[in-house]
Amino acid sequence: MDNQIFHKVSWKDYQTGCLNLAKKIRNLKIDRIIAISRGGLVASRILSDLLSTAISHLTIQSYKDLKQQKHTTITEVPTANFKNQTLLIVDEIADSGKTFKRAIRYLKNLSPKKIYTLALYVKSHTKPLPDFWSKRVDAWIIFPYEIQETYLAFMKLFKSPAEAKKKMLTVGFERWEIDLAA
Repeated sequence: MDNQIFHKVSWKDYQTGCLNLAKKIRNLKIDRIIAISRGGLVASRILSDLLSTAISHLTIQSYKDLKQQKHTTITEVPTANFKNQTLLIVDEIADSGKTFKRAIRYLKNLSPKKIYTLALYVKSHTKPLPDFWSKRVDAWIIFPYEIQETYLAFMKLFKSPAEAKKKMLTVGFERWEIDLAA
């Protein structure tokens, strides 16, 4: 497989994306961040710090083993009251747009005043685009916290530990990270 298929995000790039997005939205008066779990948890925590805003989470599954599922499924819901609140739904990536659509559909039933969406990364085919995003990347994005997950996925793709480790090196992982995952 060609290296252009994968794009590894560094912690610095991730944090920079969050900082830039926080600057764009700091005047919106967000009452609560809704983290799409698991992917949106890290970005939500950073934004929560920068915006001094509480976080709730909504767990939506849309991928399994690098394959997008046909339907998005909500498996956990927040318990807070969102009536008349301005919400910011946060995910690390908007791929097809299905996750945000599903989250908005669910949250609208809880009578918020306004809902915004934010993703660090989007794909060129994402419809609709989130209200706020940092960068467009069409490769498979590997986030800095996906060390073990990437190793296991590469094991399935490349059929051997040696090939999986080799591929992880070529996409930008450090040897020590790979040794911890393997």
